[in-house]
Amino acid sequence: MTVIPALPSTLLGQVMLIIGSLLLLKAVLTITLSLVHRARQRQRLLSVAGQRLPGVSAMIAAYNEEVGIADTIRSVLAQDIPELQVIVVDDGSTDDTARIAEEFAQADPRVLVLRKPNGGKASALNLASQHLRYPVAVSVDADSALAPGTLATLAQHFNDPRVGAVAGDVRVAGPVTSLTQMQSLEYTIGQHMERRSQDMLGALSVVPGAAGAFRSDLLRRLQYSSDTLTEDMDLTIAIAQAGYQVRFEPNAVSYTEPPIAMKSLWRQRMRWMYGTFQVMAKYRHLIMNARGGRLGWLTLPYVLVYGLVLGGAGPAFDLAALALILGNSSNVLLPLILNVSADLLVAGVALILGRQSLRPLLLTPTQRLFQRPFAMLVIAMTCAAFLSRRRIHWNKLPRVGIQMPNSSPTHSVSVQAGD
Repeated sequence: MTVIPALPSTLLGQVMLIIGSLLLLKAVLTITLSLVHRARQRQRLLSVAGQRLPGVSAMIAAYNEEVGIADTIRSVLAQDIPELQVIVVDDGSTDDTARIAEEFAQADPRVLVLRKPNGGKASALNLASQHLRYPVAVSVDADSALAPGTLATLAQHFNDPRVGAVAGDVRVAGPVTSLTQMQSLEYTIGQHMERRSQDMLGALSVVPGAAGAFRSDLLRRLQYSSDTLTEDMDLTIAIAQAGYQVRFEPNAVSYTEPPIAMKSLWRQRMRWMYGTFQVMAKYRHLIMNARGGRLGWLTLPYVLVYGLVLGGAGPAFDLAALALILGNSSNVLLPLILNVSADLLVAGVALILGRQSLRPLLLTPTQRLFQRPFAMLVIAMTCAAFLSRRRIHWNKLPRVGIQMPNSSPTHSVSVQAGD
């Protein structure tokens, strides 16, 4: 029997080939679903074209955000939408956040400022939900800025009574460093690959705080929960459980300030991952349960398998490849080519769908060497903390202000939609 030279001959090489093939298959399926989503999105826009836009109440929860709160409020007030309310909740800030927000309220009657003792983001947004004036509520993080047209694009989805929440396209806007550029590519892949495909499957798991729209009456009824550290994911799952559609809108763009130091990035990702563990534990009764519908059969299993379990598969694959390379084995060649091809294919299509330059593809090898081990370590440490019942808390990240490419930090940021 003739053995094809390109195929691995050792057990480890064959296992790597299987893993590489499965990852490539996932990449092809994800890309296919994302491209179909692009066509479907056009149909959605045509179906609601010409209909009256519902009014929007934008909610901004702020704690010690004096660096960027003016940019955030200014970007919301600049939205071209007939009926707009801006609710800023100062969550016990000790800096000039409240004073800056009050200046906007004095100059523009659309702005309402509420003040409360520090109690966390969920409690601040729940307070805002009691003052919603319009049928669509949009959360905007206080370290973010909306691109023109974002609120109108989000609001039009709610002319469909089946829709309960809509996620926008969140992009990185910080100082240009290798760390922020890697985060930017990561965000682009997450938005235009993962969220587009999840939308197609009816399995969107997170409507982000930087640009998330909700049906106001539904938000008042369900409320943000303080049970988990990822209140946006918790609320998204609750909305899906209530039987409403959760969509992704790539034309609704929000720019957010990323962590600029490794310590800050670590704290952010530990909180995100710990919150994901909490949400999975909270809704574990729905997993593979007929009563859970798509939520139980698709959304939660997807988060469990791809978000938690396979987070460590990438570094394990790379370690196995390194072991084979050091042993002068040719068994690694084909699996490695398949795996690297999958990475490049997914990143390239995501950048094209996001209408961005393909130059970030050059970061793919760096991401592979840094981000995958980093993600594996975050998952491992979070798992240990969760099982030992060691509580992880919100950590306030240092702010430098939203900074668009080829600009410097400013309190008068001008942003343009990318789609």
